[in-house]
Amino acid sequence: MAKTKIKFHSEARKAILKGANIIYDAVKMSLGPEGGNALMYGTFGRSPRITNDGVSIAKSIELNDEFESLAANSFREAAEKTNQKAGDGTTTTIVIAGKLLNDVFGKLSETSSAIRTATSGGKAGVMSLSRQLLASAKVVIEKIKGVAVEIKSLEDLEKIASVSVEDANLGKIIANMAYEVGIDGFIDTIEGHKGVIETEIIKGARFPAKIAAKAFVNNQARYEMICEELPVVVTNRKLTNPSQIGSFTKNLHTNKLVVFAPEFSESVLVDLVMAFKNGFQIFPVKVPALRTEQFEDLCVYTGAKFINKDAGIALETITDKDLGWLDKLVVKDIDAREDAVLTGGGGTKEGRTNLTGIELKTDSEVAKRIKILLSQVDEERIDSHKKLLQRRIASLGSAIGVIRVGASTDKESHYKKMKIEDAVYACKAALQEGYVKGGGLCLKEIAETLPDGDLLKPALLAPYNQIQANSEETLVIGDEIVDPAKSTRLSVEHAVSIVAQLITVKVCIPQANEINPGDGSAMIAKAIMNYTRLLQKKEGLINENLAEAEGEQDRIYQERLMGDDD
Repeated sequence: MAKTKIKFHSEARKAILKGANIIYDAVKMSLGPEGGNALMYGTFGRSPRITNDGVSIAKSIELNDEFESLAANSFREAAEKTNQKAGDGTTTTIVIAGKLLNDVFGKLSETSSAIRTATSGGKAGVMSLSRQLLASAKVVIEKIKGVAVEIKSLEDLEKIASVSVEDANLGKIIANMAYEVGIDGFIDTIEGHKGVIETEIIKGARFPAKIAAKAFVNNQARYEMICEELPVVVTNRKLTNPSQIGSFTKNLHTNKLVVFAPEFSESVLVDLVMAFKNGFQIFPVKVPALRTEQFEDLCVYTGAKFINKDAGIALETITDKDLGWLDKLVVKDIDAREDAVLTGGGGTKEGRTNLTGIELKTDSEVAKRIKILLSQVDEERIDSHKKLLQRRIASLGSAIGVIRVGASTDKESHYKKMKIEDAVYACKAALQEGYVKGGGLCLKEIAETLPDGDLLKPALLAPYNQIQANSEETLVIGDEIVDPAKSTRLSVEHAVSIVAQLITVKVCIPQANEINPGDGSAMIAKAIMNYTRLLQKKEGLINENLAEAEGEQDRIYQERLMGDDD
């Protein structure tokens, strides 16, 4: 068992505040149109990168002190939650949370965990204070929903995209694509190689799916599992025994595969992770919500044979000819409902047929399937069944937007890619819940309606004040500056949630950092250097004192000689 450390009461609060403030101070400087960027270390062999994305800055900070690190990790959880659900508003989340945490901890004394509040009519302990904050947040969230304006035109969406990406022309490109693919559409942002921004709308498919385990998330920044150019197996059998995987992979001539199945047991997932290390890549995708006809749709799109347990088809019968194909698969690892996005399925390829010696082009299998489903919609009289058929058609024929980001340097390309991704998510959030006044004005106006004693009031003013501070002058925020209501709502919700938890902490128990031999040698060398420096300082002081004493003796001796002369 790992060794731990421990701090209580005010010492624990000091550690929490210090760790949180390191994140808060680094992130808040990036808020607003005049916010600065952070230069951070590169990952996965990349060169150092520049960004003003709040959650990226927060996630790049790792602290040496165990107590501060524990607090920092807990604090940035708020921004990560906002990023997962909205993809935007992460900096605002941290600014609200940082201001609120400092305000509350600043009112707690060294010996007491209670503060006097106007709303409580007296002293309130941290548990009741936590409940008060959550209650106030609910009121604020309802006010945000009340002032939200629905997106009614492309121009509305262009405002959202332009503010987020900080470029009017690029904002129009992103807004146009978001408007075209619609509220449930998917836009993929990838690296380009032409040095310019390119866009494309392609046909894809969407199915309800989940990542089987976090170990398979290979795009940590967006909580995604991304697979490209690989064969596909589709089955409605639950994979609960590692031997099931071996029963069919032994017949295949590929070391890369995606498997769609309703369930994967822990032992199977452990084996798949180990197989990855040995060069055999199987990407597991959980599809517990798919019905038989949806499994069949998935097989039509990918071109795979349906390994159907109800038809008695065994896994060990799978061969290369039963595999489907995908050019790309993206699966989100978040709690909120997000469909897996598939592009370039084997069933989308157009076929050819030979009639009396003349070769003719035929529709793809997906096109044929959609035609059949459309005819069934026309004939269906039960409304719920008709909607189900329409959802299946939408799943098979989704519009997928692609933005290829190119630039002169890798740093510029990465910076633009991050900004475009934020703008894409901002557009999606605005299509879902509308928009509100931007630049912190929405929260500022709501804060001004709260009573003066409400602890949440200064925290809601913080984003506006921070934007003004970062601009170093009075910044006029016009009507064209708008923010998605969803990201604004989630910023408040997650910021208050994490602070309401942190203020109740009376003891911190992190794991103690293990010291490796290299660290130990460095500590010894540092100690020797400090000892040498202190020894030199001591000897210097002694020499100074000796010199001063000798000088004093000379002075006394000279005075005596002069006295004798008198």
